Amino acid sequence: PAPATTQLRSATFLSTAMFRKIGAALLLAGSVSGAVLRGQTETCPSSTVYCGMSKDAAGTVQFVEHALPVPGECSNVMSKFPEDGQFKLCGPGKWSMSPMSCDKHEYKAVTIEHSKSAFTKSDCKVYALSDYYQISGYIGSAIFTCDARAR
Repeated sequence: PAPATTQLRSATFLSTAMFRKIGAALLLAGSVSGAVLRGQTETCPSSTVYCGMSKDAAGTVQFVEHALPVPGECSNVMSKFPEDGQFKLCGPGKWSMSPMSCDKHEYKAVTIEHSKSAFTKSDCKVYALSDYYQISGYIGSAIFTCDARAR
């Protein structure tokens, strides 16, 4: 092909790639802002979940905060996790995790409950995935609920 044709193809490819990146960023920004707004009005502000799926050079688990789903709604997680992974739950609420998708969530579900009388926003407890054979290595779905008075 002629040099002008090659330059045109390169410019078209770059434009298409840039468009895809911008489009993906806008979609992500929209869903994140919706999640933030929804999170401020529908979840328990005193409750938080952190996932510890990696370790630093010293072997210390690195916890990363994750958004809570809308209370009472099942969320398909469908993710593999390291079998030695940990998660930290803070504040009041009830977390239910299952290796199955939402339509079969009750099968082998693991439920962890923090009462509002025993847990405040700053009270956290760390759990090892390996302690729960049902979800060790894979979580299919999760449901979070909380008492309306704990919000």
